[in-house]
Amino acid sequence: MTLKDLYKNRDKMKPKRRSGCLCPLNQQDSQGKSPFPAADVKTPKDDDLIRQALKKNEFLWNVLTEFSMGKLLECFQLKHLDPGEVLLEEGKTNTHLFVLKNGTFEIVENEKKTCNVPIMGVFGELAILHSTRAPQTVRAVSQAAVWTVDGSRYKALMVKARMQKRNETVDYLRNVPSLSKASEHRLYSLCDILRESCYEGKALLAKEDETIDNFFIVTSGSATILATNSSRRLDKLTSGCFYGENILKKDTISPYTIIADFGGVSCLVLSRQAFLDHYQDLDDFLHGKTFSCDHQRLNYEGLELKQLKKLKTLGVGGFGRVQLVQNTKQKDEIFALKLMKKHEIIGKTQIEQVYNEKKLQMGCDCPFIVRLFRTFRDTKYLYFLLEPCLGGDLWNLLKRQRRKYFDTEAAKFYAGCVLEALSYLHCRDIVYRDLKPENVMVASSGYLKLTDFGFAKKILPKHSSYSFVGTAEYLAPEIIQKLPHDKGVDYWALGIFIYELLVGKSPFRNEEHNDLKTYQAILRGFDFVTFPSIISPRARNLIKKLCKHTSIDRLGCLKNGVKDIQTHPWFSKLDWEKLRQKELEPPIRIALNGKTDTRYFESFKEDKEQVMEDFSAWDKDF
Repeated sequence: MTLKDLYKNRDKMKPKRRSGCLCPLNQQDSQGKSPFPAADVKTPKDDDLIRQALKKNEFLWNVLTEFSMGKLLECFQLKHLDPGEVLLEEGKTNTHLFVLKNGTFEIVENEKKTCNVPIMGVFGELAILHSTRAPQTVRAVSQAAVWTVDGSRYKALMVKARMQKRNETVDYLRNVPSLSKASEHRLYSLCDILRESCYEGKALLAKEDETIDNFFIVTSGSATILATNSSRRLDKLTSGCFYGENILKKDTISPYTIIADFGGVSCLVLSRQAFLDHYQDLDDFLHGKTFSCDHQRLNYEGLELKQLKKLKTLGVGGFGRVQLVQNTKQKDEIFALKLMKKHEIIGKTQIEQVYNEKKLQMGCDCPFIVRLFRTFRDTKYLYFLLEPCLGGDLWNLLKRQRRKYFDTEAAKFYAGCVLEALSYLHCRDIVYRDLKPENVMVASSGYLKLTDFGFAKKILPKHSSYSFVGTAEYLAPEIIQKLPHDKGVDYWALGIFIYELLVGKSPFRNEEHNDLKTYQAILRGFDFVTFPSIISPRARNLIKKLCKHTSIDRLGCLKNGVKDIQTHPWFSKLDWEKLRQKELEPPIRIALNGKTDTRYFESFKEDKEQVMEDFSAWDKDF
């Protein structure tokens, strides 16, 4: 057995994939102090031991950049263990990453010893992303010591560091005359296009009388400006200085030669082509149209919770269940009622999340998104009154197909419906973050509607998110790597979604349902994904363009936005205007016998659990 065996998930395959989420990170307590103890001082030898152990770990090698490696090294604390002391206990939640310093550990599973762990081992990799249950017990055999990191401490430090770095970059950009009038929104969006480059001493950054392709901002070190013909030094570029801003307006011939000084120079670099991939021109960058979220909604203000009669349970989720209900005073009014247990919301510190879910979904008025009409509350539950979609969810419809996948035309139709929903959200700066067939409902019309806004978030470029949320098989690389993310994660998920519709399973699924292996496969990328022959060359091309490793290079994130996806050859026969007007014939007809027919839903046992009551007033505005 190897250390990787610690992460094998031996649970039986669950009927549906569950989404995962990290709790909010509290970086300070009520007195403004850090809740984490100070890291221990390490000798250079300790530092090298930890660094080398991390670099030898395949998963961490793909996740950690030099910057995040440095931040991680700041967090380690030393823990000593006596013989027989347990480091990890089978079935208990683990939130720490461990690097073994000395000593030997045994692995015990189901009260049977399986092997010894030698020194220089690393385990608990997933703790830097999210907590996970330990599948085995790890116990010290001798006097031992481990270097350990609290995953929450590391994530809090990384978020703070990256936010500071983006703010510093925007400060640089504000000092560039041609960019100074741009909005905060635009400047923060430009941060994601810049790349960091280092030039060694005497390296050439630009050459006199030749076309210059890059705009540079020096962040450290220096470079010399000189006229080549006379070799006369004109000036120096030091931290905060920039060169080549005219490339943002037109092709430019460099009047000078720029050479890195001894010791080198580090720069933020923006190529003219990268700028034009995202904006028509400089004027578009400065004055391009932006959108804000509207909050149109349809209310049932006079409707009371006691008027709703339960007909059947439609689904069971993390916090509760969804029921089909009927208005006893207006019996033709049928709704889906989502029940969320208050004590679990409090216990998992998800209060802000459910308020956010209510605000965002209730503000949506789109034919491809499930409407949230209003909410209720009592001592046990929060309630969402939703538009019913009696065709069930797309995951169940997919599994009902004889071949367990959709043909090309059906996949195009369903992907088109989802793209319309994502386009509506992105125009309002809302990123969905949990696309998968389980979260897409089939209306009685046969059209699709996006539901479950638990992970949705309004993200302006200035406030890029770092949260680890979503479903393992659909996560974009930047979420796994704890990099800032935006709407690009939804376009990555759309590529995975299209693949699953055409094949019947996601490209990064493994038979063991092992999250660690899933994340490793995602970080390796689509160059290692097998495309079955049932996926056409056009579909393969679209999926790969949606699933570019770097977010800003993905289809949907370039200057033409969602139009680049809609005009892709794979969608060539889809009439987008007829789709929006619901004038296309859906690929699968939904046959119902009235408004209360639930044939497209699974059967669930009645919930006999005694739900704890909560009499606090945290939800008084719900």
